[in-house]
Amino acid sequence: MVKKIDYHVHTRFSDGYNSPHEMLLAAKDKNLHELCITDHYSTMKPALSEFEIEGYFTSLDEMKKDNSTGVDLFIGIEVDIYSITSFEELEKYNWDLVLFEYVFHLPSWQDNFRKVLRFKKTFPNTNVGLAHTRFSRVSEAKLDYVLAKLKDYQIIIELNTSYQNYLDSWFNYLNEDFLFSIGTDAHSRERLGDIDPALNYLKNRRIPENKIIKL
Repeated sequence: MVKKIDYHVHTRFSDGYNSPHEMLLAAKDKNLHELCITDHYSTMKPALSEFEIEGYFTSLDEMKKDNSTGVDLFIGIEVDIYSITSFEELEKYNWDLVLFEYVFHLPSWQDNFRKVLRFKKTFPNTNVGLAHTRFSRVSEAKLDYVLAKLKDYQIIIELNTSYQNYLDSWFNYLNEDFLFSIGTDAHSRERLGDIDPALNYLKNRRIPENKIIKL
């Protein structure tokens, strides 16, 4: 049985309603084993700026070391690949998980995808994933290329229970050759830990739970 996890959560550091400590307490109340906070890094929405990343990382790192709730806390970030054109500030920190959002949303998606691959190649030991991705935005002619690169670079595919992106028909091409993460995209305590739909997707696809990443 997989540990009860939530690897995509927002707090007041970006557009969430609760503090990191409040989300951690809620995770304990909901009997979660692991929580990864992944606040937004963007210039186009309420989000961390390049000048706020250090304070964000330091604050979460102190909470992670404290571990007074018994919930294992991990430090992540969700990068808006449209508005963040340089990863220089991002590269200074030892993230547990880096999620890139909006990678396939424009006709220029191939440039965005190459940026993700370069980041993973530069930091091979960092967990790098695609947040709430919809593969139907990729042309059928390019899908094999995308899936091959995801496997080669071990890019994680998020199963996001808020967006329910796994209902995209292109997800039928995924199997146990890929790595997955599970997140609720919770912006408040109420949504935290609602991961059963994602687990059901894996079960219905006969993908073993050990293909879910462990941070």
